Amino acid sequence: MEMKLAFAGFGNVARAFARMLSERRDDLARDYGLHFRTTAISTRNHGSVLSTDRIDLIEAAARVESGESLTELAGCESVRDSFSLVERCDADILFETSPLNALDGEPAVSYVRRALERRINVITANKGPVAFCYRELNLLARERGVSFRFEGTVMDGAPVFNLVERCLPAARVLGFEGVLNSTTNIILTGMEEGRSFEECLLAAQRAGIAEADSDYDIDGWDAAMKAVALANVLMDARVDPREITPRGIRSVTREAVEGAARRGRVIRLVARVEKVEDEIIISVAPEEVIALSPLGSLRGASNLLKIKTDLMGEIAILEHDPGVRQTAYALLSDMLAAVAQMRKP
Repeated sequence: MEMKLAFAGFGNVARAFARMLSERRDDLARDYGLHFRTTAISTRNHGSVLSTDRIDLIEAAARVESGESLTELAGCESVRDSFSLVERCDADILFETSPLNALDGEPAVSYVRRALERRINVITANKGPVAFCYRELNLLARERGVSFRFEGTVMDGAPVFNLVERCLPAARVLGFEGVLNSTTNIILTGMEEGRSFEECLLAAQRAGIAEADSDYDIDGWDAAMKAVALANVLMDARVDPREITPRGIRSVTREAVEGAARRGRVIRLVARVEKVEDEIIISVAPEEVIALSPLGSLRGASNLLKIKTDLMGEIAILEHDPGVRQTAYALLSDMLAAVAQMRKP
C-alpha cells in the first residue's frame, strides 16, 4: 500500500519524523507493506509547495534548516499558505504540527477540519485541535470514514491515549495527575541544584525543549491544554480550555525551593483532573510534593502521568528525558494505526 503524505508545519518535530521515515523506509515496506511519498509541505517562513510526483523529505529538511525556501525544490508548485495547501493537496494522510495557539487553537483547528472534510486522515502533535474541538473533529472523522489521531499531543511518544484505547477496554478513567511539561520541570529541578530560573530556562531553550517564547510553558498553559485534552478524550468531558486558569511557575523563588527542601519536599508543576459528581475539575499549579514520591523524583525533562480507573486502579506512565525524536515517533505510531484502520473492510 502506498500512502501520499502532506505536512502542515515542518518544524523540529516534523523534520525529525521525516528523517525517521527515511531511516525506517525498508522496515516499513518489509514489516507493514507500507510505501509512501510526500506530495505537499507547508511552512510559516520557508514557503509551501505541492508536487504531483514526490518531494524529497531529506532535501526539504535541509533547506529549511539552512534558511532556504522550499519553493526552489524541483518539480514543485508554490502555494500561498497552509490552508491553501490543505485545500488542494493530494494526500492520504496530513501531519499537522503547526505551533500551538492557546487562545482558540487556530489555525490548526481549521487545517484539521478541512482535511477531514476532504476525507484525508489527520495526525497531529498540536494540542489545540484536541483541547478545543475534539468532539467535533472526532465525529467528523467518523462520518468521513478517516482517522483523527493525536498521540504526540501529550507526553511526546509515550502511549497515553493508545494505552486507554487499546489496553483498557470497559475501564473508565476517573481522573489523573501528572507532571506534563518538560520546560518547567527542567527549571524547577535546576533551581534545586542552585542554578537561577533564567539560567535553567536558557538551558532548556538551547536543548530545543523550550521555545524561544516560553511563556506558554512557564505560565502553565501548555500543561493546562494537555490536561484539557486528556479530560476531553479519556473522560468524555466537554471542557473549554478558556475555562481554565492555570498558575505557572513564574513566581516560584529560590527561597521557596530551598524551604521545600528543608521539609523533604520539592516543587513541581502538577496538573490534576478529577470528577466531582457530574463536574470535571481541572487544576494546574505548582505544588510541594514529597521528594521521594513518583512526582517528586522526576528530574529534568522527564514527565509522569498517573491515571485513576475504576477497574484497574491506578496506572502510571513515566517518560524519561524525552526529546523531539519521541514526539516524532508518536507521528509514526499514529501513521501505522491509521494505515491499519484503512485496511479494515
